[in-house]
Amino acid sequence: MTIKDQISACCDVAGMTVTELGAKMGMSQQSISKRLKTGKFTKSELEQMAEILGAKFVLRFEFPDGTVI
Repeated sequence: MTIKDQISACCDVAGMTVTELGAKMGMSQQSISKRLKTGKFTKSELEQMAEILGAKFVLRFEFPDGTVI
């Protein structure tokens, strides 16, 4: 699943359009569409999206020995 697919699915769950999400982030419809196409978002942008959508964004690496970074 691409980041575009994940964001679209999250918007569906939250009952919000991607355009509405972009507007709440201060992005135009054109800007959010372009960013979704490239899939380039910073960690802080993804955290902001999660907050707006009422979700929690988790990014981590898990090693076989149980180490989590």
